[in-house]
Amino acid sequence: MTSTSPAASDNRRAVVRIVAYEMMRISSSMARVHGNDVIEYLVFTAIWVLNTNHLIGDARFGELKSIPPDTQRKPVTMDDLRRVAPMPDEILQTYVDRLLASGYVEERPGGLVVPTAVFAQPEMLDGSNELYSHVMTMVRSMRGAGFSFGD
Repeated sequence: MTSTSPAASDNRRAVVRIVAYEMMRISSSMARVHGNDVIEYLVFTAIWVLNTNHLIGDARFGELKSIPPDTQRKPVTMDDLRRVAPMPDEILQTYVDRLLASGYVEERPGGLVVPTAVFAQPEMLDGSNELYSHVMTMVRSMRGAGFSFGD
């Protein structure tokens, strides 16, 4: 269970500031793969997160290069995507079309999938390492602000 440290005063504002700052840093870093287009990054991320969310906690896919195969990815419908990436339909569709044209996303029976091969690319593996580094920085900053992860 996540909680604030009993010895700490109300640190919610500080923790929110830390998380928001790191979210912005992460978004701008990860958008580089998408031509510095943060909206494309967000739509791409929404698709792959929905494809693989059911695999969280599956030890087979915990390591950097243990990328779930296409057979383990659940296709995403446009309705699913609208729920997690709310934006005007014409904008969302434009970005989905762009991702399909680039090969980052494929249309499969049942919906959209980011194929395994995309995540095996060196820039995607580098991005995973960079994202992990940002998360570790965020965790250290949150602990420094008095946040406890229940440990």
